[in-house]
Amino acid sequence: MEANQLATFGDIRRMIIDTIVDIKNGSIETSRGMAIAAHFKVLNENVQVEINAAKLALLTENKAHSFGRVVGMGRRLIGNDGSQDAS
Repeated sequence: MEANQLATFGDIRRMIIDTIVDIKNGSIETSRGMAIAAHFKVLNENVQVEINAAKLALLTENKAHSFGRVVGMGRRLIGNDGSQDAS
């Protein structure tokens, strides 16, 4: 299955199993399989973060969305924003 055809979590699970089988039968190098596994791990962590955010929103009766806006989640600058003295 091509990466641009992945649409569901079932597709992703199928791709993971295909990768395992490909490593087992030698159609891909183990090192390439390990690199693919590392990408799957990052994807899984990203999905887990979204699930946790959804749980928080449910637990706070959707007030978590307001929290995200207040703290600027995803838009906060890295480094000194000029509001503190650099000394």
